[in-house]
Amino acid sequence: MNARSLRLCLITNLQDQSFSLYQSLILKAIRGGITSVQLREKNKNLFELKQLALQLKAILYPFKIPLIINDHVEMAKSVNAEGVHLGQSDYSPHEARKILGSTKIIGWSVETLTDLEIANQLTCIDYIAASSVFFSKTKPECKTIWGISGLKKITKISIYPVIAIGGINSSNIQMIMESGACGVAVMSAIHTLDPYQAAADLIGTIDHSIDKKSTECLNG
Repeated sequence: MNARSLRLCLITNLQDQSFSLYQSLILKAIRGGITSVQLREKNKNLFELKQLALQLKAILYPFKIPLIINDHVEMAKSVNAEGVHLGQSDYSPHEARKILGSTKIIGWSVETLTDLEIANQLTCIDYIAASSVFFSKTKPECKTIWGISGLKKITKISIYPVIAIGGINSSNIQMIMESGACGVAVMSAIHTLDPYQAAADLIGTIDHSIDKKSTECLNG
């Protein structure tokens, strides 16, 4: 897995738009600097999701940007997506690894410290997502709102790279990265009137934070 792909993940939110209209936002976000896209459309049926996955794949492939499918492991395999993101009530990570093979990306959301302890015992995942760092209208069912202090605790305990998700935007991205996250997954923060600039601002802060940490490590 290329670690850079975890830095800025755009979570899709088509709602009732056609893909022909929505792809404009995707292309602007790509130019702004997103490093992966997660297809998460809870109101679509499996046929519609597969069509969207194939359309997204066609756009992302030339830019070498990974497509991550939320929940649907079999679909990820059928469209040759680069990975899946699983919630606590989704597929077992073990089963997902058996289906997808060793080279695909598998992410797993952690909503409690018990989830985190279990994640640390797994050998079949590539990253975890702290869900949710702040309240989010798109994830109202989360068991825990971690906040910054909770995120810091997760990044210290986790043996895997930690992605922050939920309520993240340009006003709190600096704090998120200073808490030890290696990246973020966002929806609303890029679904704006200017997706290019929104993505560019976020990835600018993320890259600067990671470069600063790397320099500090090299300097001891």
